[in-house]
Parts: sequence; structure tokens; C-alpha cells
Amino acid sequence: MTSPNDQNEQLAAVAPALRMSALETLADGVWVADLAGEILYRNFAASVMEQMYWSRSGRVCTMEEVVFNEEAIIRLRSQGQDAREYHLSGDATLGSDLCTVGMQMLVLKDAENEPYGLAFHARDVTREWQREQALQDRHIELEQAYARVKETQTQLLQSEKMASIGQLAAGVAHEINNPIGYVHSNLSTLQTYSRDLLVLLAAYERLCEQLPAESQSLLAPIKELKARVDFAYLQQDLPQLVEESREGIERVRKIVMDLRDFSHTGELESEQWTSADVHRGLQSTLNIVWNELKYKVEVRKDFGVLPPIECMPSQLNQVFLNLLVNAGQAIAERGLVSIMTRRIDDEICISISDTGAGIAPEHVARIFDPFFTTKPIGKGTGLGLSLSYGIVQKHNGRIEVQSVLGEGTTFRIYLPLRRAG
Repeated sequence: MTSPNDQNEQLAAVAPALRMSALETLADGVWVADLAGEILYRNFAASVMEQMYWSRSGRVCTMEEVVFNEEAIIRLRSQGQDAREYHLSGDATLGSDLCTVGMQMLVLKDAENEPYGLAFHARDVTREWQREQALQDRHIELEQAYARVKETQTQLLQSEKMASIGQLAAGVAHEINNPIGYVHSNLSTLQTYSRDLLVLLAAYERLCEQLPAESQSLLAPIKELKARVDFAYLQQDLPQLVEESREGIERVRKIVMDLRDFSHTGELESEQWTSADVHRGLQSTLNIVWNELKYKVEVRKDFGVLPPIECMPSQLNQVFLNLLVNAGQAIAERGLVSIMTRRIDDEICISISDTGAGIAPEHVARIFDPFFTTKPIGKGTGLGLSLSYGIVQKHNGRIEVQSVLGEGTTFRIYLPLRRAG
């Protein structure tokens, strides 16, 4: 049996040959040089690399010129170590066998820390670089996919929120509509009754005037009561009060109808395609947002002749709502909002313009991006225009914007008359 000492002696005897064999079979290039840069040893891979053209920073030459030149050797001795990246090719144009190597350079030192040689180690990092590039590309794809998922999730949440608001609005409108119905009916009846009563009282007035003089003293309590209740004014004001009340209840009924039209409830679900009047949707949406606009905005409407179009009315109403609210918010004090509709061949155009602050040119390209907003914190989520863009695309339409900073903004929505496919 061989003793440990004998094994150590045998390994010591073959170690140089093993090291040399390992270096020769290594895929990396290895060079050993003296301090002047004269090569003392190169392995097989290094010999192959020396036959290729080396380039760095646009300079193409031999390895000796780019790696073992006097300036590079002096720099290496001064720094103690260096690391650089080179491109290798089979011809001087770098047109074939292009690869990238990472070169590690080191000053060798003895036990007393004195330099006695130079070592060079070149590794082909092309595949590593390609893998890294592939990982970066994949990372970008994942980020884009995540952004799309996040946008879709946000749109779904917003759609669900709008559906809930629509259901709530429809429920409230339905509940309000019942008492409004009988109040409206009662006011109509009251108007008829009060008119008849006033006619009856007028007949009594004429009868009293025809009574003989000796009977006029009997009318004194009635005349006193008439003076106390100011009958002449009551007779004049009562019809006006009833008429104003009927007008008020008519306005409330119209608001409720607009609320129902806006949420588009009843027989049609919000996600159903149907034939709808765009003007009706614009008007009902305008009535919904009028309270926010009326104190500072004059609205001008220029409606063309439009046929009904196939659409999802509640979703288009949401687009109109977003654009009208944005137009109102863009106007600081007093301004004009113009709404124009036209038919252009097989599509319609809805234009909503304002004379507000306008949008900076660098922001125009981003206004439809999710969460992008130029409004102060707490004034906007940056989702309104993004959702509007998605809704218009779902209708196979397009939305365009023109804006001049300080002068105003115009949004144009183009929608086909018929649903595609």
C-alpha cells in the first residue's frame, strides 16, 4: 500500500504536466509575459485568438498592437491590474466571427511583493452578453406586460366602479321617479282645482256686487277677511305659484330622466350594443355636469344631422363626461365650451372644444397614458382620458387632440355608424 508521503511525491512529480495540460485544454486564452511584455507562454486558445483582429473604441488591429503595446504594458505595471473588453473578428472589417472577450490583466508578484511578470486571461463573454441581453429584453417584455395587465386591471376596476355608480344612479332615479310622478300628477290636479275655485270666487264677487244696498252690510265680515288675507294678491299669485311648482317638478323629472339615460339602465344593459342617439347622450351628460360648468362656462352647441349609431351608450356617455369635466376644469374663471357634431361619410365626428389653459406640447403625446395627469395632486387620477381612449377604440373609432398652450384644447371623436364585424 502506498503511503501518504509517497502519494505527495508522485503528485509533485506530475503536477507541472497536469497544470500544463489543463491550461492547454482551457477554452480561455492565457498568456504569461515578462515585465517588458515579452510573451513567455501562451496556451492553444491564446494562439487562436492571436490570429484574429482585435478592436476597441473603433480601432481595429492585431492583438500585439492593441494589448501588448508599450503604452498598455506601462499602464498595467503602474496600476497593478486592469480589465478591458475587446471585439474579435476573422477579418479587419469585423464582418465575420465577431465575438466579445473580457481580458483580465495582472502583475505577478513574488513572496517579497516584488513584480516579476505579467499574466493575461481572455474569456469569450459573447454568450454571457447575449444571455444578459436576452434577460434584459425579457425584463422589458415583462415590464410592458405588467404595465398592460395593470392598465387592464385599472380599467376593469374603473368599469366595475362605473357600473356600480350606474346601478346606484338608476336605483336612486327609480326611487325618486315614483314620488315625482304623483307630485307631478297632484300639481296638475291642483292647478285645475285652483283655477276652478278662482272662477267660482269670481262668480261670487259678481253676485255680491249685485246685492241690494240694504244687504251690503252683511258683506262687511267677508270684506274684512278678504283684506286680511290680501285676496287680490292671492288671486293673482296662486296660479303663478302652481305653474312655477309644475315647472320645477318638470325640471326634476328631466334630471331624473337624464340620470337614467346617463347610466343607461332599464331594458338595456350597459355592455350591450344598441342603436342610440348621440345627441341625446350628449345632452343628458351635459345636464349631469351642468352644475360644475354653469358658474364659469358658456356652452355653445352646433349639432348636425346625425343618424342613430350602433354603440354602447353608457360608455360613450362616460367619454363625454370626462371630456366635458376636463374642459370645465381647464377654464380658470370664464370661458367657452363648444360642442359640434357632424356626419362624415360612414362615420360621425363629435368635437368638444374649450378656451382653457391648453396642454403643453411635450404632454400632448402622453395624455392618454394611464395615470398621467397635469392636474395638481388630489385633482385627478390620470385615468379619465385613458379610459376614454379605450372606450373609443372598443367602438372601432379614434380620438384626436389639438391644443395650444394658453388658448385651449379640442378633442375630436370619430365613430363608425355601424359596428364592425
